[in-house]
Order: sequence, then structure tokens, then C-alpha cells
Amino acid sequence: MVIMDIRDVLRDILGATRVQYLLLSADCSNPEASALDYLFRQQLYENFDYVSFAREIMALVPEEDAVDYKDDFGLHYLVFRGRDTESGSYFFFGPYLYHDYGEEAFRDLLQQHGLSDSALDAIRWYFKRIPVVQDYIAWQHMFSAFLSRYLANPSLEIRRIRHGYRNEAKEKPSVALSSIPYTSVEARYAVEAKMLEAIRRGDISEATYQQNLFMGFTLDPRNDDPLRNAKNMVISVNTLYRKAVEQAAVHPLYIDALSGQFLEEIETAQNVAQVTALIPKMIRHYCLLVQTYSRERYSSVVRDCLNFVDFHYMEPLSLDSLAHKYSVNKNYLSSRFSKEVGMTLTDYINLTRVRRSLKLLSTTSLPMQDIAERCGFSDANYYTRIFKKIHGSTPNEYRKSLQKPAQS
Repeated sequence: MVIMDIRDVLRDILGATRVQYLLLSADCSNPEASALDYLFRQQLYENFDYVSFAREIMALVPEEDAVDYKDDFGLHYLVFRGRDTESGSYFFFGPYLYHDYGEEAFRDLLQQHGLSDSALDAIRWYFKRIPVVQDYIAWQHMFSAFLSRYLANPSLEIRRIRHGYRNEAKEKPSVALSSIPYTSVEARYAVEAKMLEAIRRGDISEATYQQNLFMGFTLDPRNDDPLRNAKNMVISVNTLYRKAVEQAAVHPLYIDALSGQFLEEIETAQNVAQVTALIPKMIRHYCLLVQTYSRERYSSVVRDCLNFVDFHYMEPLSLDSLAHKYSVNKNYLSSRFSKEVGMTLTDYINLTRVRRSLKLLSTTSLPMQDIAERCGFSDANYYTRIFKKIHGSTPNEYRKSLQKPAQS
């Protein structure tokens, strides 16, 4: 039975809508309180007190209910108390909106907050990148159903509360931002760093969540061709992913092959939808590359051996030949390899060869002797014994199983 962490579930749900997820301690001792609004108020005010702001919202949250808090800029946050392992903390989902804001609303916000006209660009850029929950009823119903179980309160209600926080901070003397909006500086770079770290770890779920947030910070188009803009954006994402995977000590040949494949798919895409649909595919494939081929945790000699076997499995290989190649004692190499990889070097060579043979078994009708030789086994009988040891069936039985029609 698979047991999922509540935080993983929530992160995946919210990632699809680009709504931020934060878990803040009751005393706001963790430094993420300032991320509540992506540092928006920090752009407007001198020394804005995010800790007091967060605590003010927390104080409004009932023990077994949740609140939909609407702040003084009209931004919404869904907030509720953590339970069990999250006890003493609060979940914050947001900021998000229930409808788009227009120019008139932006100017109303300036007037309501007594802000100068120089703040208009900051507000305009900010609201342009806040996710909008289009179906308010569905959103409320989904989280009501979920939270009633999580908080063990069948009669749970999400209470709608308008802001009551008094902002004592003063407007900055010059709020006007550079031609690059705030979202492309601090907040966007922070999300980008988390996204790339998740790719480097091979964490598909976290990378997907951070990528969805990152997409909300995309800069305005640079030309009038939507398809070209989309392709340029995804090419940039492909480059970021490639660099992240490189940091996980994946061999450049693997990275280059996958990166090249995606560049070709990007350029041959016929419309924007096809281009953007490549992003989740890219996340999955780059993360799987890390999961399968990351050598980050290995010593240099073991890493060299792993990579050499992966690319030269069809050649004669042995503990002696690899020890000689890398100028180390064979007993030292054997011990080091077994300790770090969890199997002997000989077993890894055989496993790699058998894995390579699977494609030939499934896509060709080559005789077993030919398949064995192409994968580095000089003898088909030995190949069959090793294959059966690993897969529990012979290569012939495996091939036949692929040819059986699917059961209705």
C-alpha cells in the first residue's frame, strides 16, 4: 500500500493551477513568510512586516475550519491549521484571484492605499502574473471535501474573511521599477532555483509544481509571433533542465541526446499547444534521466566505471580490464564498487547488457546468438542464464510474452 504525504498531495493539486503552497510555523520562525505575496509589498513599502501580516491571518483561523482570506489588495489565501506532523503550523495557499483585474481596478488600488502613480507599473505587472481561479464553486467544493477529512470535521466550512491588517509601513520614495518587472528578479529566480534543484534530484512531482509556478513569471513576448515566442520559451526551459541534469553528474552523451530530441520536437511543433505540452514531458524525461544515470553520489573511479560500462557494454569487459584502465588495484575497485553500487562490477556489466538486449528482443526477430553478441555476450547460453536470473524467464519466453494479445 502506498502512503502519500499530505504535503505531496496538496502540492500536486495546486501545481496544476499555479497556486503557491506554503507551510509556515505559528511563530513564523521559518524565513518563508515574505514569500506570501512573492515579495510584492516589499517592492512598495519600506520594511514591510511580513511576520505580523502572517500572524494576523493565522489568528483568524478556527481550530477545525479553514478561511478564505482576502487581503487589502484583493488577493485571496486559503489558510488552515496543520495536524499530526504539521501540528503547530499553518498551510497557506495563495495568492490567487477569483477574477482578472483591469486598469481601473489598478488605479483604485493606488487610491485606496494612498500610493503614488509610480507604483502603478509594479501593481500592473504583479496582478498580471497572479493565477486566477476561474471556477470559484468548484474550487471551494474541492477543498471543502478534502479539508473536512483532513481536519476530521464533517461540517467544515471555509469562512470568507476580508482583510483587517493595518499596514504601518511607508511607501518607498521611488516605487518605479526598472523595465524588468519584479517577478523576473527575486520571485522568479527563487522559483527557478527550486525548479532546477528538483530536476537535479530527479523529483518529478516537485519539479512539476515549481515549473507551473515558474510559468506564471514568464516575461512578455518579444515579437508578434505567438508560436515563435512559445518555442523560444521552451527552448530556454530545455537549456535550464539540461544544465540541472548536468549538475547531477549525468554523462553528457545522455544529456545531449535527450536535449537534441526535444529541440527537434520543439521546432517541428505546429502550434502553441503542441509546444507547451512538451514541458511536462521534458520534466518527466529529464528527471528519469537523473534517476537512472546520475553519478553524483559515486567516487570518481566508480563513476568512470559505470559510464564506461554503459557506453562500451558490447566490448570485452572485466574487473581486471577496468582496474587496469583506471590504474587501480582490482581488489580495491571491487570493494569500492560493491560498497557504492550495491552489486559487484561483474553483476553490473551483466545487468547493463541484459537491459540493452530488451530493445532488440522487442523490436527485432534476430536470433539469440546475434542478440547476445550485440550486447557483449559471446555465448547465447550464458546470455540466457543471466537473463533468466535477472528477469525470471528466458529471452525467448520474454519475447513471446510481448507478442501475446492483450487480455480483454
